Amino acid sequence: MNASTHHIPREIVDEIRERSDIVEVISECGVPLRPAGKDYKANCPFHEEKTPSFSVSPQKQIFYCFGCQTGGNVISFLQKREGKTFVESVEWLAGRLGMSLPTQDAKAEQASRKRREFRDLNHFASQYFHKQLLTSAVGGPALAYLKSRGVNDETIQQSQLGYAAPGRRNLVKAATQTGFSIQQLVDVGLIKNDDRGPVDRFRGRIIFPILDDRGIPVGFGGRALAEDLQPKYLNSPTTPLYDKSKTLYNLYQARQDIQRTGSALLVEGYLDALILHQAGIKNVVASLGTSLSASHASLLKRFSEEVVIVYDGDAAGLQATLRGLHLLLKEELRVRIALLPPDQDPDSYVRSQGVDQFNAEINKAINLIEFQIQRAVRQDALRNVEVKAQAVKEIGLTLSNVENQVQLNEYVKYTARELDINENALRRELRSIGVGRSGRTTSDSPPDSPSTPDRGKLSPRESIEEQLVEILIQSSEFVPYVRDQLHYEDFTRPDLAKVAQMLWEASTPETSIDVQNLIDSCDDEKTKSIISNAILRKPPPPNSKARVDGCLQKFRQYLVLDMERTKRSQALTQEDDSIDTLEQLVELSNQRRQFVS
Repeated sequence: MNASTHHIPREIVDEIRERSDIVEVISECGVPLRPAGKDYKANCPFHEEKTPSFSVSPQKQIFYCFGCQTGGNVISFLQKREGKTFVESVEWLAGRLGMSLPTQDAKAEQASRKRREFRDLNHFASQYFHKQLLTSAVGGPALAYLKSRGVNDETIQQSQLGYAAPGRRNLVKAATQTGFSIQQLVDVGLIKNDDRGPVDRFRGRIIFPILDDRGIPVGFGGRALAEDLQPKYLNSPTTPLYDKSKTLYNLYQARQDIQRTGSALLVEGYLDALILHQAGIKNVVASLGTSLSASHASLLKRFSEEVVIVYDGDAAGLQATLRGLHLLLKEELRVRIALLPPDQDPDSYVRSQGVDQFNAEINKAINLIEFQIQRAVRQDALRNVEVKAQAVKEIGLTLSNVENQVQLNEYVKYTARELDINENALRRELRSIGVGRSGRTTSDSPPDSPSTPDRGKLSPRESIEEQLVEILIQSSEFVPYVRDQLHYEDFTRPDLAKVAQMLWEASTPETSIDVQNLIDSCDDEKTKSIISNAILRKPPPPNSKARVDGCLQKFRQYLVLDMERTKRSQALTQEDDSIDTLEQLVELSNQRRQFVS
């Protein structure tokens, strides 16, 4: 990713990265690093392990996990650990260093200043509401209600829960006396104007601050304390800071556990999320009472590979929610459904049945396709043609969002078997509604392009390619020398070809290659891993030039072998046994033998 495209000059990014100690930043993000010689080690924050394989080099400002092969620099770490974008990571580091970033223009500067004012106002309001809750004369009934729902003091403090008293202008008075204007309060959604002037938006409600990914309150949810106060739940309106279609409650507190487990539990309500989190189930977020959006799906994909939807057995809006779940499939997230018994929501179930029983229900969660099939079976779809046809239509809508052709093929087989439908007939029906049209047909899809082979299973050619790339990353002064003799497309492994291309393009006669900038420009985790591993795992060999020449010699042997095979194949296909062709094959064979001798 090129920082200049985001209006942050390259030299500013370099300065921020150089001034940010990777050991300090990783430690501040909750990873307990311990000295190990010149480096630091810890259990990897990106996968479960018992023996530390996560290594950090303060000298090289690089991290790498030898278990899951995740690596990068301080910016990469924030992107992976915190789910931030490149720009958000740079901004976070700049704020930590007390540095200001240049803005695009005066209009952008004004918008940025306004957002800072809104953040300050929301922070004030959050503290104000929290203080009201803890003042017994004001928030006593609200506090008693929370305690009756099982919310303990630690959760109240950590989540900064609050209370908005019933008065019409309590917050208006407190905020304006502090120096905030009426217009600011309106713009940020804390008050509204009616025929009697400005009035507090939240009145007589328990307040749930909604945080962004930096832990800053961007909006609020209010739960009515009196049963006759409607609506029961009230959220902040859309503002420059807050959009409920792009926000998930409790994500700031849950994001590290979601990344660690690779799974996010999605519930409906504030208290569902809080009680589960309080009980030790940390990877839980809530959808703020709104249907899932494409932004929600994209947000979850930043942190997780799987989403488990947790509903009570009588969830009225389940069908509408199922349509929203298709967006999760578009992001190639695994989606499972966990249905709790009737009249039980996650909050009440954990308090009545305990954490172990709740986890047992989660472990029984089934994927979305299986869930839809089971619903159809329960509706007697096996004997009712109309119900079966409707089930195929609904499942087809889900399958149309499955991008992976291998998964799609297996789901079609499973659907045909469970619904007792002829598989070929099902495939024809699915194709008629657009499933499988955009790519290869579901019946003859080959596996996805191969990923990087295991290190122990590399072919001789792949091993040479890997060795050459490692040496060039460690000793980039040899890149021009190799570039003059090889094209990056000569590499057979796509990931190594990509790294070679980056090296080729980054090397100029005037400047040496900056490995940190190379990592910043990576747009995928595998490329960062290859570069980080080469830097952190092995020191540059003392005879680098001889190693490079040795790799080049073997590489050229493979290239000549490719040419020989291609020529032979063409001759056989075209039945060409001319003297010219035979001479060319002999020449290529002789060239290949020269490299071996």
